[in-house]
Amino acid sequence: MNKQQLLENFEQYFQVDDANQVNLKEVNLDEVPSTLDELEAKIPALFKLANEMKELDHKMLSPLRNLGDIATDLAAFLQAQSRKIDLIMSHILATEQPDEDNIYCDSYGGGGLRFTSQVTYPVGTALRTKLFLRQEAAAIYCYCEVIDVKSSKDDKHQHTIAFTKIREEDQELVVRASLHAQTRQLKKRQSEQNKEQNS
Repeated sequence: MNKQQLLENFEQYFQVDDANQVNLKEVNLDEVPSTLDELEAKIPALFKLANEMKELDHKMLSPLRNLGDIATDLAAFLQAQSRKIDLIMSHILATEQPDEDNIYCDSYGGGGLRFTSQVTYPVGTALRTKLFLRQEAAAIYCYCEVIDVKSSKDDKHQHTIAFTKIREEDQELVVRASLHAQTRQLKKRQSEQNKEQNS
């Protein structure tokens, strides 16, 4: 995809302002997988395992919610157990390969993410990207390309990077995570407004 197509694809998706850990590694364009099969082969086993567990949880807990009160309690218990495992997995994943540029993104969405850094990556730079969604206890392994760079304060630069190679299920997970983050932010804002009105 050319820069214009990447930009259009990026803008199709909602971006949520939410800081999550991102590991970046600059790669040559010929290192970017040309097919989804090649991407699948490059994804570390831990990332696949973590996201398969997340999908299983999502599929298995949904039917329980329709079975009434007892099943609701059971679903809550199973969800808590699953969350413990997710948190351990996300910690293990987040500490993998600490030699990469480890930063926090400014925002993310289904088309890519934005981050601010003192290191400047020129437009067109390919990046192997690991996005760690802490609230979802999920990790995404994908490839991105820098499509925009803007100067910000303190000699830093905000980069917009678009997904160029990402599994469909991982992109759906990013979209779901961004919607969950927005819901959390709206609830927090509503709660703060209610406190102000009641004080």
